[in-house]
Amino acid sequence: MIEICNVTKRFGKFVCLDQVSLTIPDGIVYGLVGENGAGKSTLLRLIAGVYRADAGQIRIDGKKASTVAAKKEILYMPDRQYYDRNATPLTIGHFYRNFYDGFSMEDYRGLLEMFGLEENALLDSFSKGMKKQVFLAAAICTNTRYLLCDEVFDGLDPQVRKVVNGLLLSAVEGRKLTLFVVSHYLEELDRICNEKGYLHRGRILTEEEWMRLL
Repeated sequence: MIEICNVTKRFGKFVCLDQVSLTIPDGIVYGLVGENGAGKSTLLRLIAGVYRADAGQIRIDGKKASTVAAKKEILYMPDRQYYDRNATPLTIGHFYRNFYDGFSMEDYRGLLEMFGLEENALLDSFSKGMKKQVFLAAAICTNTRYLLCDEVFDGLDPQVRKVVNGLLLSAVEGRKLTLFVVSHYLEELDRICNEKGYLHRGRILTEEEWMRLL
């Protein structure tokens, strides 16, 4: 379970998140909606332990998010992927396997084949959507208990989004993965999410409050 209690994050004088509180139960798909600059990506980085909160607490199964034990249970997939200029899908797989004990190279190579991605091709030769597929395949195959995805559908065509939805839901149902998704694709979130949250100017809103902004 992910517990976020009164979390505040500042960058200089700018308050990015203002006393945010959320509880995300195990084994669900949770979607977070919000405009650009609302603080969605910052919240994911706080949960993943990339950032530390200025106030409040985040706990993963009772452990502080900043601890090594908590981080081992989480895979954070940012909107923009970073990799060595000579990287290939296969070297990305080896990289993930070095950090995650549960990583399945067999399953990963199977997903690459399913997506039609050449495992020895340079990532720099891939489109944005193809790169997203590579890192999504790697993220799923780490077999962590929590997967945090920032704009996972961005750059994917409708048919691939449908396949990705199926893969994510299969992981949630098959191994009780808890999936936290940030996306502008509201229709996709409606299809896969058990629960949704609404973030506006660093604060969590109710659905009614959010609808009044539209």
